[in-house]
Amino acid sequence: MTREFAKRAGATSSGGATGPGTEKYQRILDAAVEVIAERGYFSSPVSAIAARAGVADGTIYLYFKSKDDVLRTAIDTMFDRFHRQVNEQFETLHGPKEQLEYIAQVHLEAHAVNRNMAILMQTEVRQSAKFIAEFSHHHLVKYISLVREVIRRGQKEGIFREDVSDGVVAHCMFGAIDELLSSAVFTGRAYDSKATAAQVIDVLLNGISRRG
Repeated sequence: MTREFAKRAGATSSGGATGPGTEKYQRILDAAVEVIAERGYFSSPVSAIAARAGVADGTIYLYFKSKDDVLRTAIDTMFDRFHRQVNEQFETLHGPKEQLEYIAQVHLEAHAVNRNMAILMQTEVRQSAKFIAEFSHHHLVKYISLVREVIRRGQKEGIFREDVSDGVVAHCMFGAIDELLSSAVFTGRAYDSKATAAQVIDVLLNGISRRG
């Protein structure tokens, strides 16, 4: 069955909406993340994703152009949710230190919220130069920009040192949390997201020297 034929056949038989937000659309995204996390990207044909979602193979192409498109959409959806959650909390959470802790907390919660996506991000995306490039260009830049903005605000308010690069601090923060997520994925170790986020930011801002 060609993709074009699948699209025509599916459009004729489904009789319903086929866009983002529909139940079947979300089932396909969830199935893709599960299958790829379990089997690896190159060992996950569209047929396996369709079977897990409970749809015909051709139905996938009613919603997505390719398997790449499914994976990109799943990742985009996750990061859109992340930024929406952070921005909503920032409406009532104004302290730069507290904002950094919240960003770190939501980032760390990714493993508990969707373990399959965490596995996918720490394995498949890291191993693909293509997806690394796309991830770096879109999502990492936005994440780093968010953290840098908070750090610059803290510097202007006299809370953070002004002689350090906001970019370096932002990359250090992302790297530390990303490594903790890798540990959770590969060792099964569980973290208290809120407490761990507070420790990461404390080390980032104050180092490990004894106080006093």
